[in-house]
Amino acid sequence: MPLPRSRPDHDDRSPLPAAAGRWRALVRRPRETSTATFVFTPRGAAVLLSGTAGRGSWSATGGGAFSYRITEPLFGADGRCTGWVDIDQTAVCRGAVSFTSCGVSRVHDARGVLRYRVPVAVLARRWE
Repeated sequence: MPLPRSRPDHDDRSPLPAAAGRWRALVRRPRETSTATFVFTPRGAAVLLSGTAGRGSWSATGGGAFSYRITEPLFGADGRCTGWVDIDQTAVCRGAVSFTSCGVSRVHDARGVLRYRVPVAVLARRWE
């Protein structure tokens, strides 16, 4: 008797969630603007590939909107972990080629103490 076939998250006929894919972004903070690359998988994983790589999750919230949360570790010159950034954003897809998001990033020291909060805005374009 043949074994049942596993079902993929998405077959070729079903569309991927709007946020799924690779994105190049401008990340704006009060005192600086930087670039970043984000990857959102169809299964809900979120990956930050710029700076010190971070990971987390994302979920659709309806009508082309989604939210994502990523933890980015911070390292000192000696390679030791000095803390982490908790990135928490709400986003809206602008068609299939871009999204904007905003939120607050919380910076913690190595003991987990919240040191400060930073408002952050992101403007991203699909990058395949």
